[in-house]
Amino acid sequence: MNIFQHFFSTLLLTTLLVLNVSAQETEEEKKVFINNEATINSDKLEYSPAFYEDGIVFISTQVSNKRYKMKDKRIDKNVMSIFQSKREENGLLLPPKPFSIELLSTVHEGPLTFDRTGETMFFTRNTTKDGRKIKAKDGITKMSIYQAENVAGKWINITSLPFNDKEYNTVHPSISVDGDVLYFASNREGGAGGMDIWSVKKIGDDWSEPKNLGPSVNTESDEIFPYVHADGTLYFASNGHVGFGGLDLFYSRPGDTAPATNLGAPFNSENDDFGFIIDRDKKNGYFSSSRNGGYGADDIYSFYVTGKLDQLFDEEIRPTVVRDFTVMVSDNVSSEMIEGATITYTNLDNLSITKAISGGSNPELKNPDDSDTDLLLRVPMEEMGMNGATDFLGKFPVALSTGNYAFVIEKPGYQSRQILVDTESSTEEIFVSLDKEIVMADNGLNGSSGINGTNGINGTNIDGSSTGINGSNPNGSGHGIDGSGTVNPDGTINMDGSHSSSGSSYSGSNGGFSNTIREGSVFQLPNIYYNFNDASIRPDAKVDLDALAGFLSQYPDVEIELSSHTDSRGGSRYNKRLSQKRAENSVAYLIRQGLPANRLVAVGYGEDAIRNHCTNGKECTEDEHQYNRRTEVKILRMNNEINIQFVNDTSPPEYVDKASFTSSSNSSSSSSSNSVSGDYTVIAGVYANYENAEKKQGRLVGKGYDQTSIKTVGNYYHIIVNTFQDRDQALNLQTNLTSDEIKSFLKE
Repeated sequence: MNIFQHFFSTLLLTTLLVLNVSAQETEEEKKVFINNEATINSDKLEYSPAFYEDGIVFISTQVSNKRYKMKDKRIDKNVMSIFQSKREENGLLLPPKPFSIELLSTVHEGPLTFDRTGETMFFTRNTTKDGRKIKAKDGITKMSIYQAENVAGKWINITSLPFNDKEYNTVHPSISVDGDVLYFASNREGGAGGMDIWSVKKIGDDWSEPKNLGPSVNTESDEIFPYVHADGTLYFASNGHVGFGGLDLFYSRPGDTAPATNLGAPFNSENDDFGFIIDRDKKNGYFSSSRNGGYGADDIYSFYVTGKLDQLFDEEIRPTVVRDFTVMVSDNVSSEMIEGATITYTNLDNLSITKAISGGSNPELKNPDDSDTDLLLRVPMEEMGMNGATDFLGKFPVALSTGNYAFVIEKPGYQSRQILVDTESSTEEIFVSLDKEIVMADNGLNGSSGINGTNGINGTNIDGSSTGINGSNPNGSGHGIDGSGTVNPDGTINMDGSHSSSGSSYSGSNGGFSNTIREGSVFQLPNIYYNFNDASIRPDAKVDLDALAGFLSQYPDVEIELSSHTDSRGGSRYNKRLSQKRAENSVAYLIRQGLPANRLVAVGYGEDAIRNHCTNGKECTEDEHQYNRRTEVKILRMNNEINIQFVNDTSPPEYVDKASFTSSSNSSSSSSSNSVSGDYTVIAGVYANYENAEKKQGRLVGKGYDQTSIKTVGNYYHIIVNTFQDRDQALNLQTNLTSDEIKSFLKE
């Protein structure tokens, strides 16, 4: 679709654009998932979507009605009409239907926008008066913006806006969330050239004079299809700013004076990309494109962003690599570095309570005993995790972005271990020691090593120390459910700190819940988002709802209220009605999963339960408003309280800083006299037990490494073989150690 067809102008426009933006796939592109909406696209033109109710409306040259089969000879296509596509129960779009019979005509109906309530619409149409086309001086009928009101389900009171000019095109309206500013595209006088983006302010029942948005947005070429987000960000299409080719998608934030920013791949291609919209949470949206592989000249594509769109562009909020880390794994007794230990890790920051409850996309919840009401929240490592293995020196290098991470360290013959890493407070080297697996004397279920025996659950090890649930390791660190946690057979790990005596705990803010679920408890479903003016369940919300269904199936005595909340903008009656419909749709989804309706109550609170100061008339940022838009679960009735446990290692290793080596007060004068002021330190092991460290020191001294000393670092003992100012000398020492079958690593 060429520029002429995009805004129904009479001008033939030629695109002259220097291509200096790489189309190569970037890291940002991998975080955006795009889908051609096959059910609504055809060999005709489909473009310029707008959020409306449970789906979208858009423009198409499909014939809406035989009566309105009218070809525009200038573009050799049927006149443009407005179509609507609602979502079915699975969240996918249904085949389109004409949007409103009241708006059907024999002229072009173009892009449109709705106010927050969905009761006022602004749309593009050929300039008419009393149903008759009005031609400009050049003999061509231009485009204007009209307003319509929804009364009893019908769009009536269609009026032309006062700033229209029959001599120019005035198209592509987009209304601000507060309804006080309308953006549009026009080639009227006073612009930078071609089509420019303008704005008008609502003053009572009237509108101000149009204002050109200036050089940060407009160029000598064409800027069209504006879309203003609730946070004030303006998205638009341009062939004047540097891009990939044809029309490209750009954005400009309020107050920006620099040229607008290109959205980049995969939003932009070498063809036309335009008509961009995105939901309040900046995760889901749609845009139009004539890119290769579509069904027609223009198709509509949906997209989903992992995280938020702004994180792809804003350095201040984008996760950044803090620095490189190294996980070092050793045998807790011999202090030998362990080669080939499998390390799996995942970022915990996006983990929701429901995802944890479900264990990922495959919920596997075991029915607890009558006396056991604990609920373990498990990190789904198989689904979310990345992995690798330690090298021959027991090292595993990894670059981590800002955040909290869970690591699982496993090696055949050793007990698995879990640790938590906060990249902002951790230092570069993370030491982990593994204990050997306990050899069972009997594998029977009822014998000395069985479930009720000395080595089974609630039992003890051969040496008298306890293991299993409620147990601990020989060195005192727990490895049971009330100890350090366990690695599950399916790869998930149990995270908890609520019952540990000495360990740290991870408690994310995403879930918004306490450590105990009881009657009256409320927790949020953080991954349930709704598009603007939309109550349908989006596909990405199913993870939380499926997990909630699994939780309710696990605890059949639990009855819940599922509630939806809006922010304060818009009419209170409209907000109440929309939120009620959203809550009902969520409950209906759970019922389809097999849950009894009598255990589920849907309540739409609208704006009645604002959580901050952002009530009617208060100035707030979009993030502050977003805090009030939420879906919550309240426990109405249950027989027993449920203790939530985030099972975490109760004795996490200390993190070693380069300058933190200090002499052990327990070591002998001969072993502690060696200074570690050199730049290169050769370390032959890390111990959690001082006696084991002494044994390793003796072994090294016996092999002729007389300078070996023990240094205390936090709660661990490091075997320092020697330190050097010269790196080659340190490497030579490592070579000698390797010849003596002693693994070591170099600390620089």
